[in-house]
Amino acid sequence: MVKLKFLASLKEYAPAPDSAGCFTIEYRPGMTVGDALGKTDISKTSIKFSVLVNNVRKTPEDVLQDGDVVTVMPLLAGG
Repeated sequence: MVKLKFLASLKEYAPAPDSAGCFTIEYRPGMTVGDALGKTDISKTSIKFSVLVNNVRKTPEDVLQDGDVVTVMPLLAGG
């Protein structure tokens, strides 16, 4: 299984989370970050975001492993 966690203003684009703030999807070999995100409503946002897998920044093309934790967080800007 793969856990997905959406942070801050992106929480509304994820299915209902469990008590730890994550939701779980079934893992399948060859699944990419993009495949996992496709199971959410994240494509409906105009908010720019970054994706971390096990706390390492990844792209939609990166392949996931069983047990990975995918964190989706909005990009921050400031000065």
